[in-house]
Amino acid sequence: MKKKILTISFMALIAWIIPGCSTGFIAQDNSGNNNPNYTVNNNQDNNSDYDEYNVDDLNQYGEWVNINEYGRVWHPSVIDSWQPFTNGHWTYDGNDWVWVSYEPFGWIVYHYGSWENSPDYGWIWIPGRDAWSPARVQWIDYGDNIGWAPMRANNRQWSEPWENNSVHPWMVVRMEDFNRENIISYNVPTVSRSNNNQNQIQRRQPDLKIVQSHIKEPIKIVKIDKEPTRIETPPVRNSNPQVVTPPVKNDNPTYRPDPPRNDNPPVKTNTPVQIDNPPVRTNTPPVINRNTTNVRTPNTRNIIHMQVPQEEKQKVDRYQPKVVKDVLIKKNPRPVINTAPKSDGRNNNNDKKSGDDKR
Repeated sequence: MKKKILTISFMALIAWIIPGCSTGFIAQDNSGNNNPNYTVNNNQDNNSDYDEYNVDDLNQYGEWVNINEYGRVWHPSVIDSWQPFTNGHWTYDGNDWVWVSYEPFGWIVYHYGSWENSPDYGWIWIPGRDAWSPARVQWIDYGDNIGWAPMRANNRQWSEPWENNSVHPWMVVRMEDFNRENIISYNVPTVSRSNNNQNQIQRRQPDLKIVQSHIKEPIKIVKIDKEPTRIETPPVRNSNPQVVTPPVKNDNPTYRPDPPRNDNPPVKTNTPVQIDNPPVRTNTPPVINRNTTNVRTPNTRNIIHMQVPQEEKQKVDRYQPKVVKDVLIKKNPRPVINTAPKSDGRNNNNDKKSGDDKR
């Protein structure tokens, strides 16, 4: 009886140990941070899951941080009142409304991935494997108003623009202002529920004919070119290059006589060739090994850089300098080397004297 009890206890101990040793177990170490859901990592090279997004336009206007719920995300360096999809304008390519951004990083973050508003970082962009999109937004069309908000992660939806929430992701404009330049200047700051009819709400991109009926000038179809962006890795410098020795010229080449000529052609025979061990035919199907290890293929996808025609580019050039100056905070992606002489820690009062004191 005692032996049986010991055997049952040993089996229970093994069953408790094995789950922690399996390959599916994930341990999260958040030590050293007061908030267990957020960890900061400013190492821009540690972005192996999304190598195609490791571009200078993102690195110099923001930082990469780790958020446990979403993984590695990008946080733009912007003023507090900033929100996505505000500095730019809408254009029509014949099928969809395309967002043309005045921000240098807009060609990436508004056509790929999704957005969330973090209580610690504010707006964060979450990369994804999705294909290029004309605009990653959530639409609402009601009455004479058109609104849009950035696409959220995990297919979640924002609440209505007239709801009283702590986060206001919506940009709402009058329909007659929808295709204007610098659309943020036409934003409707306060949207009231009484101004809409619940039966007329449309949660899709605005219909071209309806928008055209509110705009005097005809809406032009703009051709959008999409060019793949290749992220090139700089070559590794070899400190010990291989020395190549030039070949030595031989003034006395070796004489090689021509091979002897055979004037007797081979005799043709009709005798079949005898095979000593012919293959044996079998009806047994081959054994297929289905326990193969799935190997992750390297990511060779190139993100698309949207190219607008010259007329649209002139609009971007007209507003982008002001946006960069007043809204964005540029960062140097390379480390800054401090060349100032080191101080010995003592206060040098002579350096702080004014010009009158030194006389």
